[in-house]
Amino acid sequence: MMARPNPTTWLPLLDRALETEIGIGFRVSGIDRNVFRNTLYEAKKLANDPRYDELIMFLPAGDHTDEVWVCKKEVELGEGA
Repeated sequence: MMARPNPTTWLPLLDRALETEIGIGFRVSGIDRNVFRNTLYEAKKLANDPRYDELIMFLPAGDHTDEVWVCKKEVELGEGA
């Protein structure tokens, strides 16, 4: 069994989401996307970087059930969220 990488390995994905207007989406394979989303939240917590507070992770439905979306809160919840 392969060792689980440190969650902070995935911080570049969060950085990329911050660089965009809305956020990013990507396909996940070989791992349960719930587990991966939780790993992203763990990376966010471990980083202790206030920039990441403006991000939220989604598990979309419909034709996107193999994806994880990392979006800015203000886009989903409106300004002042």
